Amino acid sequence: MKKALLTAASAVLLLASCKQKEEPVTPPPVEPAPVEQPATPTPQPEPQTNTTTTTTTTTTTEDPDGTSVNVSKDGFSIQNKDGDNKSNVTITKKEVTVEKKQ
Repeated sequence: MKKALLTAASAVLLLASCKQKEEPVTPPPVEPAPVEQPATPTPQPEPQTNTTTTTTTTTTTEDPDGTSVNVSKDGFSIQNKDGDNKSNVTITKKEVTVEKKQ
């Protein structure tokens, strides 16, 4: 008797837990119809005056401070600039060059 009661209770639980839940379907929100813009009056053209302004800008190119490294198949070059101090180290297969300017 206990087994039958236990089996019946578990069957009821299984049926209750496996039941498909129906959720109400909400319709998608309705977008309002586009509002027509009233016609705007065309503006009257105004008399125009021509004014010409010329600006001349002169720029000088100055090497920025910092370090530059160049590598090629022949060798490499390291250039360093700090204010007025410049140094250049070039190492190739044929020669080694070191320049320093203050």
